[in-house]
Amino acid sequence: MPRLRRACPLAGANGPRTELELGSDPPRKLCKACGQRHALFLERLARGGLVGCLACGHPELFTQKDFPRPLGLVIVLAAAIAAPFTHYLSLVVAAALDGALYWLGPEVVVCYACGAQHRGFARDPRHPAFDREIDERLKYGERAVMGKPMRPGGTAGAPDPEH
Repeated sequence: MPRLRRACPLAGANGPRTELELGSDPPRKLCKACGQRHALFLERLARGGLVGCLACGHPELFTQKDFPRPLGLVIVLAAAIAAPFTHYLSLVVAAALDGALYWLGPEVVVCYACGAQHRGFARDPRHPAFDREIDERLKYGERAVMGKPMRPGGTAGAPDPEH
C-alpha cells in the first residue's frame, strides 16, 4: 500500500509528521499539527509511480534506502564494543549484516523541497540518488555555487549524479 509521510505545510519542514495511506480513495487523515486536511498533488502520480511530490507538487525527488539510522548505529556500536572480545570478528559480522540490510532493504523516494517521504510506489519512473547540486540550488537559490538548473520535468527517469 503506497504511503506518504510529510510535515504539515503550515508548521514547516520541522513540524510533526503525518503518515497517509493512499488507497483507491483520497486519504482522510487529519494533520497532527493543525487538524486540517491538506490537498495532495495526485496529478504527480504516473502509472503507480511518481513524477513529483504528492505533498508539495515539486518535480525533483531522490531515492534513498529506507533504513532506520539509529539501528545502524546500534549495530556498529555493539560490534565495536564486542570487537576486543571476539578477536574483531564482530566487525566482520557487522559489515556483512550492514551489506545484507543495504541490498535487501526497501527504498523510499524523498522530496528535495519539503522532505516528504513516499513509500510503496512503483519504481517507474525511477528517481536518482541524492544530488548535492540540486539540494544547494533549492536551499540557496541564486547564491548556490554548484546549483545546476532544474531539469524540465524534474528528476523522473534522470541518471544518478556522477559524484
